Amino acid sequence: MVKKLLHPQEIQVWYIIPALRKELTLEMKKLGLDQKTIAKIIGVTEAAVSQYIKEKRANEVQFDEKTKEEIKKSAQLISQNGKLLFQEMQHLLGKALESKVICKFCLSRNDLPESCDICFKNEPKEDLSGQCSCNSDRHFCQKRDAAI
Repeated sequence: MVKKLLHPQEIQVWYIIPALRKELTLEMKKLGLDQKTIAKIIGVTEAAVSQYIKEKRANEVQFDEKTKEEIKKSAQLISQNGKLLFQEMQHLLGKALESKVICKFCLSRNDLPESCDICFKNEPKEDLSGQCSCNSDRHFCQKRDAAI
């Protein structure tokens, strides 16, 4: 049987994003939000929220403690302002890449060398002024953490 090659972006879509939704759901539940509200905020069905809570969905990915802390902060921000969902998901996807959870998952599913660093070859680099060379007006740094 031939193993299907999964691109890192497919891993993000099929595994990482659902795992982040699950962790956000669990954190929002701890904050006292009900399932209907959580479903509306994160854009999934109430059934999906129920499955996240009952550990019946998105169990393949395990985040490290540092990423879990970021998820907790993001859940607080998103629960206060649902419009921050996409911004915080992008932040959390960056943290998942930074922590190499995507790499571990990718290496376990694909026939790649352990030294693979494909996802890090074209990262924007910061110059000495602290400005990122990608010229984005939104970065996840001290400003975000200060808002919490």
